[in-house]
Amino acid sequence: MKFETQKEKLKDSRFTFPRPRRAKRGGHAAGFTLIELLVVVAIIAMITSFIFVTMQTAKAKNRDARREEDSKQIQNALNLYETNARRFPLCATEVVIDGANDCLSQVLIQAGSIAGVPTDPLGKSQGTCGQAGSFVYCYQSVDGFSYTVRYALETGTIPGKSAGWQSFSP
Repeated sequence: MKFETQKEKLKDSRFTFPRPRRAKRGGHAAGFTLIELLVVVAIIAMITSFIFVTMQTAKAKNRDARREEDSKQIQNALNLYETNARRFPLCATEVVIDGANDCLSQVLIQAGSIAGVPTDPLGKSQGTCGQAGSFVYCYQSVDGFSYTVRYALETGTIPGKSAGWQSFSP
């Protein structure tokens, strides 16, 4: 079959496209069924929960990395203070480092060893030293020649350290 013009070619049934279905007047309307909508909602809920769990894990890892960095800052400030004063700040009992009012923070800031003593990113100085689920930095130096700083990690992602309480001394 030979076509004379382009219009004749388009009129031929082999080149036409099916028309979209339209809603029936008396029956059900075309669209999604309830099952299809529930499946889509369930898939979206699963994806959202997966993203939420992933973000929570990433945040915990980030807080642990921050704790390690904060512990190095505190250790550097203590070493600088000890170099100048020839002893470490005295705190006879273990205290929670709150960044301003505890015996360590006041001494280090007044001596110029550190501009501001860091506090735990999650605990914000609210908690008890050594207690499970408590995220604070703790300091103790009975004699001024040695000290102990303790802090808790949420995860075991820091190489060589596990979740739970960690400590360092000079």
